[in-house]
Amino acid sequence: MMLSGLRVALAPSALRFHQSLSRPERAQAECLSRVLRAVEGTTQAARLPGFPRVRTAREFQDAVPLSTPDSVLADVEAIKAGEPRVLTRAPVSRFEPSGGSSGASKYIPVTQGLLGEFHHALAPMLFDLLTARPALRAGPSYWSISPIGRKQGRTPGGIPVGSVEDSAYFPRFLQPLLTRVFAVPGAVAHLPDVESCRYVTLWFLVAREDLALVSVWNPSFLTLLMDALERHGERLADDLERGMCRPPGGSGGEVGAVLARMRFSPQPRRARVLRESLRSGLRGLALWPRLSLLSMWTDAQAAHAVEPVRLRFPGVEIQGKGLLATEGVVTLPLFAAPAPVLAVRSHFFEFLEPEHPEARPRLAHELEAGRTYSVLLSTSGGLLRYHLGDLVRVEGFHHATPCLRFLGRADAVSDLVGEKLSAHRVSTVLSSMLSRVLGQSPSFAMMAPEWETPAPPAYRLFVDTDVPEARLEASARAIEDALCEGYHYRYARELGQLGPVRVLRVTEGARHYEARCIALGQRAGDIKPTDFHRRSGWTAWFSQRGTSS
Repeated sequence: MMLSGLRVALAPSALRFHQSLSRPERAQAECLSRVLRAVEGTTQAARLPGFPRVRTAREFQDAVPLSTPDSVLADVEAIKAGEPRVLTRAPVSRFEPSGGSSGASKYIPVTQGLLGEFHHALAPMLFDLLTARPALRAGPSYWSISPIGRKQGRTPGGIPVGSVEDSAYFPRFLQPLLTRVFAVPGAVAHLPDVESCRYVTLWFLVAREDLALVSVWNPSFLTLLMDALERHGERLADDLERGMCRPPGGSGGEVGAVLARMRFSPQPRRARVLRESLRSGLRGLALWPRLSLLSMWTDAQAAHAVEPVRLRFPGVEIQGKGLLATEGVVTLPLFAAPAPVLAVRSHFFEFLEPEHPEARPRLAHELEAGRTYSVLLSTSGGLLRYHLGDLVRVEGFHHATPCLRFLGRADAVSDLVGEKLSAHRVSTVLSSMLSRVLGQSPSFAMMAPEWETPAPPAYRLFVDTDVPEARLEASARAIEDALCEGYHYRYARELGQLGPVRVLRVTEGARHYEARCIALGQRAGDIKPTDFHRRSGWTAWFSQRGTSS
């Protein structure tokens, strides 16, 4: 009944979104007008000659230069110090930290206007879930929660940094209702470490036989959660039976303080179901017979991590997520569309053509099917013509609005000695040959650079697989040959400036990858899967946990 009420509350926003799909040019003009109003009268606007006279998309492109995280850094620092009206007239309510897999953290200013733009995409997405899949209205859902990993701080100017729960992106009047239909309490995010967070999360998930939806970002997040259930299953069954919760690391101190805010009642029947499932292979539907949908990244590098999820949850439908960044939402999934649909009511979008970077960026209604573009974003949070660095391909149109498949990062290029190796190229090579040469799809595969003096730098491929050594060596040769098809890579190899690719076997690769990302400051639920990590040091990290070459 609650979920049916939620669907009714989301309907008006969903209706406006669906009406806009037939008129993307008009919807985008409205977004641009909203962005211009948000920026009018600010320090940013004063720097742009002719900005008060801008009305159309073409005038906007002529008046405003492209921006990047580096180009807005000084403005962000001014806002953090407490200076008002820097990027937007509206005050900044909080900063959200955002960091790529190898870059420094960015601080994205969040305003009420920006949150409203998120609502314009999240509401129709959630409405579509509840409408197209009525079974989801029959039970609670799990939306991935991971520990914050650090105290929620404030900037020197007193602005909060970070939000506790993902529900903060939904309209305030919906948040209490959403909290009541979540299977796992949001307080789990306050647990100080990943293992205790996973254990408590599993307690609440196993307790809910009627679980209907699981939504995570990285597919590996769900696989690692199920691995933890396998490791701690018997202990968890005992806890369920007794109505207690004892995370493996102990339940004292900060963990105990968080647990004291939760209620754990005896669940003897669910304890029996868990024990039976552990004996028979731990498959998702054995624990959650009403589970009908898994939502997760399925494109680009995440595609390799989907198959292990299918093996854990055979027969459960998987829906790919859209492209959502801390800066804004680009696409949202709809069941009737061929690929995630542009969030045409949320922000103002432009699209660069990688083959012609000097050309005027195209607008949403000018995109062509089959073509690849790089996304520019302008939002009511004050980011104007902001280069996200994400590559998308037009898979078709839903009504008149483009449907975009995420391909990977356009700006993820490693250049140790002039080889200019891009993440997109690495992903293409691994996707085309790794499974074929190995004879199986590895559960984890990632390439990264290494500096091993006095030898020249080189790239290492870390693979979680049990194939014979001969196949690992064959995969190294095949990948090296493929990369040498690129002029810059081949030239660096011919000069001896770059060493050959080597393949190193790893164990529990996804788990240890996650552990290092957390050590580098990322939250577990936000860690993106990657075929290509530009940070070195992975050989030493995996070696401490078991590798062979």
